[in-house]
Amino acid sequence: MLRREIFVTYMIVVLISLSITGIVTVKAVEKYFIKNAEESLITYANVLQSFLATELAEQQNPSIQFYRNIRELSKYIDARITIIDMDGKVIADTEKSPDAMENHGDRPEIKEAYKGKIGKSIRYSSSLETKMMYIAVPIKNGDRVSVVLRLALPLSQIGHLSKYIWGVILSSTLIGTIIAFFMSTIFSKKITKPIEEVAKAAKEIAQGDYGTKIPLSDPGEIRALAESFNHMAENLRKTIDELKEGKEKTEAILGSMAEGLVAVDNRCRVIMVNSAAEKLFKIKRDEVLGRHLLEMLRNRELYDLVNDVLENRKNVSQELKMITSEEKIFRVNIVPISGEKSSGAVAVLRDITDLRKLERVRTDFVANVSHELKTPLTSIAGFVETLLDGAYKSQDHCLYFLNIIKQETDRMTRLIDELLFFSRIETAGIAIKKTNVDLVEVVIKALSVLQTAIKEKKHKVNLDFPDDIKPVLSDEDSLLQIMINLIDNAIKYTADGGRIDISLEETSDHVVVAVADNGIGIAENELDRIFERFYRVDRARGGDVRGTGLGLALVKHLVKSLEGKITVESELGKGTIFRVYIPKV
Repeated sequence: MLRREIFVTYMIVVLISLSITGIVTVKAVEKYFIKNAEESLITYANVLQSFLATELAEQQNPSIQFYRNIRELSKYIDARITIIDMDGKVIADTEKSPDAMENHGDRPEIKEAYKGKIGKSIRYSSSLETKMMYIAVPIKNGDRVSVVLRLALPLSQIGHLSKYIWGVILSSTLIGTIIAFFMSTIFSKKITKPIEEVAKAAKEIAQGDYGTKIPLSDPGEIRALAESFNHMAENLRKTIDELKEGKEKTEAILGSMAEGLVAVDNRCRVIMVNSAAEKLFKIKRDEVLGRHLLEMLRNRELYDLVNDVLENRKNVSQELKMITSEEKIFRVNIVPISGEKSSGAVAVLRDITDLRKLERVRTDFVANVSHELKTPLTSIAGFVETLLDGAYKSQDHCLYFLNIIKQETDRMTRLIDELLFFSRIETAGIAIKKTNVDLVEVVIKALSVLQTAIKEKKHKVNLDFPDDIKPVLSDEDSLLQIMINLIDNAIKYTADGGRIDISLEETSDHVVVAVADNGIGIAENELDRIFERFYRVDRARGGDVRGTGLGLALVKHLVKSLEGKITVESELGKGTIFRVYIPKV
């Protein structure tokens, strides 16, 4: 690779040098010949100026002999001669008839001559189809310019000369390139051979042969490189031996621990991690050894604890929240370590995330159940006290209060039944009896159960069922419970006179049941939590809608038991769509 780079570089330098030389040479030659042609034309123009001034002064209109004379002069100086009057009209020309020529008053060289100066111009002639050089001089009658003499010379000869020079340069470049090819090959080989020996030795060391040595060459930079490399190889061999010895001593300890272990030196650089830590933090031992603790875990709180242990040499035990692939809680125990040559600290991290989650779930469960039971009990107690205070004497009041007490009792009964059902799901599971179930009939049954509630809120229910929908192999009771809960939610959280759309759609693997409403909707930040037990949407939006908060949690469990899935889409103020995917088989 290096030899090729040197060769290519050398060849590029040669080619660029030859190209620049050729361009500069051609440009210099062109400039020289153009300058020479210009000076010649000016000389001829000055000579002809006096002659033509005399001829034109003697005769008002040029004679035939005059035209013959300027043609002879044109052949002699090998240049085109044109005479233009002060109006720009051509009165004589050696190449074309003056009557056939256009007005020349706007030519740049003619304009300069009108001012009494020598006009110069180089441009392409469309009539002659070639690049021309023009020199114009004024012919005066006294102090006034009477006519302009213009000489024109084609520059095609200079173009031919440039092509010839380019041919010579290209030939020289080709020969130079061939010579440079052989020279660069020899030169690059001489330079890269010692470097190739170093690369070969490095490859052998990388394969485990730490005794490899590079032969020392003649004094110079390459010899110094070889000596440094040999010294490095020896140090590397010693380091590898030390690392192998240390690894053998700690391998057994690291492999037997269930907790994550991270050891750092006195500069807080990682010197050891066990397999449990690799799994916990999704890291690879070979990638983190020698790196700073913050680079590995990126947790400032853990780093501060470790740093405190390194400075104060005291044990630390504390709980920490850390983000790995997700947020986890760890019980961290850190102790200092000391040695003859080094010191540091060892951190043992025990994942207690599940334990804390169970504690939080238990606390939330107790709080939620207490709240849900306390509300109806408080209501019942209040109405009982009212009855005892004498309200029982009025039959109307007594029946009214007893009906409310019954409603609250029924509410507590439903809550306890649902809790018992959840307990059975989470311990023993649900007995699933799969049969061919007609989903259309399941939806119709659910609607009949909820018909009274639909009529009370004056909702309009739209059904969209394909004619060819096939039965699914599933549990009818579970599907009925799912549909009752989803439709009941749509009824409760949709204002009176709302719309509920229920549709069935068949895919290759599932039958999809969709329940959509145009109710209050669910905030985006609440969508992830609506399937939690006892969770209810913001009461400010839900109004006085009553419920246990267990319905959607129950739906999620039932769908999971049927090996299906449930999704939700919602927008505040516009409505919600629940989709249940039931496997066909």
